[in-house]
Amino acid sequence: MDYEVLRALEHMLETNSVRKAFWHMDEKVPGLTYGIRQGDDAIVVGDMVFNMEGPYPLKIGRKTGLIHTCSDVVVMGGRPLFALDSMQVDNIKEAEEVCEDIKKQSDGLGVPIVGGNTQMEDLLLPCVSFVVFGKIIKEPIPDSGMQSGDKVLMLGEVVEGEVGERVQRAGTKFKTFMELIEKGVVINASKDCSRGGWFGNMCEMLVKSRKGISITSVPYQKMTRYMGTYLVSVPRTETKKIVEIATKNKCPVVEMGEIVDEPEVLIGEEVYVSKEKMQEMIKDFPFKKPKK
Repeated sequence: MDYEVLRALEHMLETNSVRKAFWHMDEKVPGLTYGIRQGDDAIVVGDMVFNMEGPYPLKIGRKTGLIHTCSDVVVMGGRPLFALDSMQVDNIKEAEEVCEDIKKQSDGLGVPIVGGNTQMEDLLLPCVSFVVFGKIIKEPIPDSGMQSGDKVLMLGEVVEGEVGERVQRAGTKFKTFMELIEKGVVINASKDCSRGGWFGNMCEMLVKSRKGISITSVPYQKMTRYMGTYLVSVPRTETKKIVEIATKNKCPVVEMGEIVDEPEVLIGEEVYVSKEKMQEMIKDFPFKKPKK
């Protein structure tokens, strides 16, 4: 098996034991529909959606931490409302500099930072974490709802560059995705391409959905790279609407392939993940369908 494919699949499974440790916590929260057992991009309680990310190394978090934390709220069908941060720094001057970059992310996305924590403990490396609070626009969108015959699209531009460029690219993707929801486009499943890259995140969607895919277009040559784009699984009839809305918003969109019943991953005629491997992952993956 290709090294990058193997790395993506291993990443997908590496936190299984952690999730199993908290498996019964979901039962303790009234109104929770997406929690530990779903392992989705964020959690959902009632009509509210929450996501926490980090700790990021300070250099990364100050450029993209809030952006990425908001991204997981949006991809589950939510509108980010406000956020908290928590940072470990060496001194107050460093905290002030970091806050200027975080403020750029906050102002650019319209997601105010309303609290958090700043500490200067000895022997800890500088880092930062974020929590974003959002509200579901219509209904939560799972990463586990792929249907046979769906087209899989990649939406958005790779989130990279300086803070301003990252905010602009993420903002365009957020606006486009929320407009899809508001205009009633049917989205069966969606996921943020984060750690594990587009291939690993796509395989997690397939495992949870118990489906396979025939890939006809490779959106990015490195399968395991963090991208910050969205994978969207939609009925074939919805692709035209998505392209129209994305084009209007100047948001890149690429059709990657089609969902099939047979649980395997094909790229062209080549089998990249066999039916046997997919069935093994389905059996070993801790997952329960979200509550309706």
